[in-house]
Amino acid sequence: MTLKTKVTEIQLEGLHHFALNVKNMKRSEKFYHQVLGFPVINRTETRSGIKHFEIDAGNVVLALFESPDLDFDSAQKVMTNDGFLHFAFAAKPKQYEGIIQNLKDHNVEMDGEPRNHPGGKSIYFFDPDGHYLEIHFAD
Repeated sequence: MTLKTKVTEIQLEGLHHFALNVKNMKRSEKFYHQVLGFPVINRTETRSGIKHFEIDAGNVVLALFESPDLDFDSAQKVMTNDGFLHFAFAAKPKQYEGIIQNLKDHNVEMDGEPRNHPGGKSIYFFDPDGHYLEIHFAD
């Protein structure tokens, strides 16, 4: 028996945005805008009243939703330790020293030393809510 599969006609263009829950909007906006340098492009509320803002992260939009009562500790353990969920931003190698200094100036703690990967190196750190972030510097 031969199984025929139909190729979809959908032609997606890529990733538009990804969303994260945060405990405190002001703290998160400060981190993503002032520390990482992403411009805020939209502020709104969902129909159910959840505060929300979006930042332009270059080739994708990052949507942040305020969830002050969410149990981040247990959620982060599952997403990182057991599933290793993280988000990686791209930067040019010539920006490396300046980015490292900027993160230090804002007391952002690195998760270990920079790691070499095929095609570049990466640094890892956490945002104020414990989301695991990476900046990858491609060769």
